[in-house]
Amino acid sequence: MKKAFLSLVFLLTVSTVCAQELATGFYVSMSNDTVKSQLKVPKSIFGSLDFSKFLFKVEVVESDGSLQKLKPDAIKSFGFTFEGQEYRFFGKPTITKNNYRFLEAIVLGPKTSIYKFETVNQNGGSLGTFYTFEKADGTFEFFNTGMRNLEKFKDVLKEFYKDYPAAIVAIDARFKQKATFKSDIITVAKAVNN
Repeated sequence: MKKAFLSLVFLLTVSTVCAQELATGFYVSMSNDTVKSQLKVPKSIFGSLDFSKFLFKVEVVESDGSLQKLKPDAIKSFGFTFEGQEYRFFGKPTITKNNYRFLEAIVLGPKTSIYKFETVNQNGGSLGTFYTFEKADGTFEFFNTGMRNLEKFKDVLKEFYKDYPAAIVAIDARFKQKATFKSDIITVAKAVNN
């Protein structure tokens, strides 16, 4: 029994250590200084990136080799390149205006930006995706893929973008099914930003 327990602890430790890699990146301080750094990139035990571990903190390697944990209230954003893909995360509110987390940027624009985070199960499967919509004036709206009524969602989104006629047209033409939700919100953001 003791041997089995020790084997389990060893496997969990190895999978946790192996599930971490470093990526070249940067973070932006609250005073808008961009600091180049190596960032610890969390991966699932299956090898894919596990963005859910970025919600509350990012770990950066200091010049002396130590790790520093940075939270959404300590920096504005961070980014990195991993396996040829660029990623950018911002400290933004989720669900409510006072609930700051690091969110992945989906659309960055002059009039509106959209950020997201996913909740995942222990196997890495998505349980739900949460979106934060931000206008240039600093107002926010929050949505998630668990919404049951797409018509109500469209009404709230049209109210949020009521000053952008092209967005209203795009909203009316889209959001017919949940499977196209992400591409639909990108289309709406493009209509606002053009």
